[in-house]
Amino acid sequence: MIGTDIVFIPRLKKMIDNNPSFIKKVYTKKELDIASTIKEPINFLATRFAAKEAIIKATNSKFDFNEIEILKGSLGEPIPSIINHEEYAINLSLSYDNDYAIAFCIVKNNKI
Repeated sequence: MIGTDIVFIPRLKKMIDNNPSFIKKVYTKKELDIASTIKEPINFLATRFAAKEAIIKATNSKFDFNEIEILKGSLGEPIPSIINHEEYAINLSLSYDNDYAIAFCIVKNNKI
């Protein structure tokens, strides 16, 4: 199963600025902890938002955004998981440039 998503970063920033509860509905505590250590956290948050959308599309499921977590590995690579759904193996690529963030994922359900 594959999924992709693109995010217009200024739009996401406006959503975050105008609705403080939005950030807690979308991101996990661990993701927010990582974002707080980054000079420009909006790019980190935008790629994670795109990734969560791409994973939801790939799984064709109705996961809540904060059930999907994308952390950083030791080399900065994205480490995705769906909380309490270890049956999904996810390969994920993230990128951003200027005003856009993009995510592409391949998801395998190990139970099928």
